Amino acid sequence: MPNWSHDVPKASKRLGYELRRTPADRPLKAIATSETIHVCFTHFWGGRTVPCEQPNCDACNALSPSRAHVYLSAMDPITRDHFIFECTAGAAVPFEDWILTYQTLRGCYFQATRPQRRRNGKVEITCKPADQTKITLPRPPNIQRAMAVIWQLPGASVQSTGESNLPHALTTNSDETAKMRINAADFETVVSKPKSNGSTL
Repeated sequence: MPNWSHDVPKASKRLGYELRRTPADRPLKAIATSETIHVCFTHFWGGRTVPCEQPNCDACNALSPSRAHVYLSAMDPITRDHFIFECTAGAAVPFEDWILTYQTLRGCYFQATRPQRRRNGKVEITCKPADQTKITLPRPPNIQRAMAVIWQLPGASVQSTGESNLPHALTTNSDETAKMRINAADFETVVSKPKSNGSTL
């Protein structure tokens, strides 16, 4: 029998990690908890962002443009929220420079802004060392599994690959992901082809 009540249940926090992008109207400030960046080519396909599934990719076959997105885990220093940060490959250049200098991204305090204050405007990121004497960083999540949850993919379908010329590229099993196309988790509306000079939207 169904269980009825007269009380509306309190909202509970969703399990897993939230995916955050740079807002248009304010800076996003956080401390990286990932050791490095993770890169995956994506399409805006079927009304949402999905990972590219080459060599058997429906979006590629339909000539849908793709571009590289960068993912890393980060913590809000004020709220202590632990989340996944996403940006384009061009915007992530400061992270690459940071890793080359310090050999790790963990502990990098960064601020991401959209100077044009448009939702799909170019993102600019600045970095500086975080004062870790006043804060304890959580352990980073498995980015590939976290994104599999966000994209609603079976965890077993996410594989590491060394074939891409981008660091820590991800690839997915197209047979499994073909079954998981009902996700409104991404509301990006503008997607462009990747450019060799690393420009961003």
